[in-house]
This record gives sequence, structure tokens and C-alpha cells, in this order.
Amino acid sequence: MAVYKLFPEKDATLYTQDVTMNTGLDEILEASTYLLNDAAQSSRYLIKFASNELTGAYTNYVSGSGISYLEGDLCTFPNSFTQNPTNLENGVFSFPLTVSQSKGIGGELTVVVVGHTIVSAVVINRGKNYLIGDQFKILRLQTTSSAFTTASLTLNNNDFANRSFKVNLRNYAAVVTNLNSTSYLKVYPISQSWDMGTGRFGNSPVTTNGCSWRDRTTGVNWTNGNFNALTTGSYSQNAGTSIGGGTWFTGSTTLKNIVQGQTFTYSDPIDLNVDVTNTADTWISNSLGIAGGDIPNEGFLIKQTSSVEFIPSESFCSTFKYYSVDTNTIYPPQLDFKFDDFYYGTASAEKGILVRKMETLSKPEAFISTYNNDGVYFSESVQRFRIAAVPQYPPKVFQTQSGYLNNFLLPKTSYYAVKDSETNEYVINFDDTYTQVSADTTSSYFDIYMGGLEPERYYTILLKTTIDGTTKVFDEDIMFKVTNG
Repeated sequence: MAVYKLFPEKDATLYTQDVTMNTGLDEILEASTYLLNDAAQSSRYLIKFASNELTGAYTNYVSGSGISYLEGDLCTFPNSFTQNPTNLENGVFSFPLTVSQSKGIGGELTVVVVGHTIVSAVVINRGKNYLIGDQFKILRLQTTSSAFTTASLTLNNNDFANRSFKVNLRNYAAVVTNLNSTSYLKVYPISQSWDMGTGRFGNSPVTTNGCSWRDRTTGVNWTNGNFNALTTGSYSQNAGTSIGGGTWFTGSTTLKNIVQGQTFTYSDPIDLNVDVTNTADTWISNSLGIAGGDIPNEGFLIKQTSSVEFIPSESFCSTFKYYSVDTNTIYPPQLDFKFDDFYYGTASAEKGILVRKMETLSKPEAFISTYNNDGVYFSESVQRFRIAAVPQYPPKVFQTQSGYLNNFLLPKTSYYAVKDSETNEYVINFDDTYTQVSADTTSSYFDIYMGGLEPERYYTILLKTTIDGTTKVFDEDIMFKVTNG
């Protein structure tokens, strides 16, 4: 499992208190309701992630790589195999990869077959989109080889899960106050283009280039009427001519729920963490020109509900201030791409014989570490951390070497997390779906994409596993640093 983080290309806050004020370079994003000279005021903020980074995350890490063909793709095995076997009963075979939607053109697979069952399929030549080492599930099979028929071959799908992904918008709180029973932030996809501008809150004179409550770009107003289908906008009636405040989609022709939000109470976390998978999916589909892409990416608009935005009462006033992309802290907004790259295949075939090379931990008392941690990584790198695990109390059996020399696998119910070593903030938290630890015939492992971590900082890896009904978190000071480069 993996988490890939994106950071915004632009953001800004819109304020009714000065409908021409731009805040594109401000360190704070704000979606607040408040009183100013006894008049109700409101703020909303805009945030956009680059379309090419969204589609890149999807094509490189979700659709184009990893586990499984998309449903309906057809894996075709050609007549000529590299080893030209007379049958595929047992052995390791390499052959070119062809799929109906041409995602793997030029690619090559190594397939392990044991007793007429495919136990693994691994990319050894990435071709057009797939990555070396990716694991595949074969959903449908066709062959032109008379010796290799679907009738004589079974497909072991247990270790090859269908690829899925999830996208979360995360904003870290600077100041959140005056929460009440109606404190709620809504997240909409923006329906018009806008310019970030170069202003800050409180500039004197006010910076007016770029977006503001009135304008989406310099001198161009937000649409204030005759909205297109499935779009709307709003304005402050207390501000006279201040029509504006952004425009946004309220629905999609694909009937996906693209309007998300988060409720805040006194006991809830104050950071914004919203599932925006449906919106991201429509944006990506739009960029790639495939079905379901009826909404182009213009970013998110975050606001309080219309029912409380312009009520001149202190009891309805709430402050939501979050760090912007221009913050000097380690908490800029981010988009978490979580995708399923889990693989748990611990068997291999050698000369037609199925071999189990490794045992799995059976007791939670264990020593856990990583044996390939270089300690420092460039921000563009992807590191596969391999786990060294041995029982704290090895079983007393006759053997010719120490029981502590054998590496063990973590069970499938194992997960990783990453936290900032100084602040203890979880930058990647435990997730039962998207931080599951994989395993192969070498060790348990997981991948960390360093581009989603703030550079020039130290991070700590934690591991959680459930064994024999006991859940245990291992914090063994496994640390690394991300550096610019």
C-alpha cells in the first residue's frame, strides 16, 4: 500500500469585508464567519492542485502500474514463449505483455506456474506504463498456444487484489475557535478559472490583482447569474454590490457525489481531512478524455454552510484558519493519493518445485527493524523499506545456526505509519487499506514516496501488527531524513 502526496499550485482567500482584496500570497487560508461593525462578514478559500500532477499520480501509480488490469482488460499469451515450453505445468516463464487497451505495449512479464496454477506475475520490462516489479492479477485469459489453455490452467487470485485508490484533501489548522453545533465546512469543485494574485491580508494599500470576493481574475467578475447546469454561486446581501464569492459545481452528470464536507465539534480534530475521491476522479477523467470527466479541474472552494455565513449573531460566528501553501511551517495543504499496491506472495518456484522460503511471525514479541535504510533520501526518490523481523524468543528446536539469523515475515494484518520526528505529527497515519505491509520471497516491505514529505526534516517509521489476537505498535527509532535534490 502507498500514499503519494501532492501540494497546491495556488490558493487564496476571498473576503466580504473588502470585496476587491487579493490574498494570494498570504500564509493563512480562512473560511470564517464574523461580525465587523455589527455587520455579518464571511470568508471562503480556494485551493488548486495542478492537473498534470493529478493525472500523473493516477497514470503512474494507480492505473498504469501495480496490481491488476482494469476490469475488462484482456491478457493475451502469445504463441512464442521465451523458454518455448511444451506445457505450463511448472516453471518460470517470460513473455511479452499485450493488453486490449494497450497500456502494456513493450512490456514483459515473468510468470510463475506451479501445478497448473499461476502463483505470481511480475513485470520485468515496464513497457508503456507499468513499473518493474509490479504484481498483476489476471482477470480474463486468452491464449493462442495449444499447450496453454484455460481449461488446464487455474488462476490464483488470492494474492492479487484489484487496484483501488482514494484521495483526501488535508488542511492543517492554525486557529479554529467558537465551534458550535452547526460548525461545518463544505468542499465544492470550482466551476470557473481564477488567478491567485500577489496580495496579503492587511496590505496597505490593498492588493487588487488576481482573485477576490468580487473578481476571479483582475477586472473579471465571478458569474453572478445565469449559471450553467449543476453550478451556482452566492453573494453577501450586506455588502451591497459585492456580488461574487466564487462559483462552484453542485452536482455531476455522472451522478457522483462531488460535494463533500466535515463536521466539527468540541471533541473532534480541527484539521480538515475530507474524502474528495469522486471529485478527483472526474478531474482526472476530464484531463484524460475518458468517460465520467464532465468536470474540469479548477480547484476546491471551501466555505461554511449558507445557513450561517451571513447571520449577524455572535452565536453563529466561527473561525477556521488553515495554513496555506505559502506557510513558513511544515503544514501546507496537501492532497493524499492513497492507492492499493498490496502484494503478499511468499512462494516461489525452483525447477518446478514450490518452495516456501520464509516463516511468518507467530508471536507479537519480536525485534523489528529495517535492513536497507540509507538514512538520507532525495525528495524525488521512492524507497522500498525492507523489514527485518525475528522472534524475541525463538522456539527451541535442533538447528545448526542461531535462530536469530532467520528473517521472518510480518502477517498480513500489518501496517506502517510515518511521523515527523520533531513534532510527532503523523504525516502518514496507519490505514487498514492503504498502508498495509506487503511481502515477497525476500521480506516484508513497503514503499515511501519522499516527494510528499517536507524536505530537510527527519521522520520516524512505526509498524503495527496483530498476531494471535494481540495488536502491537513497534516504535524502534527507525529514522530517515528527506533532503532537497
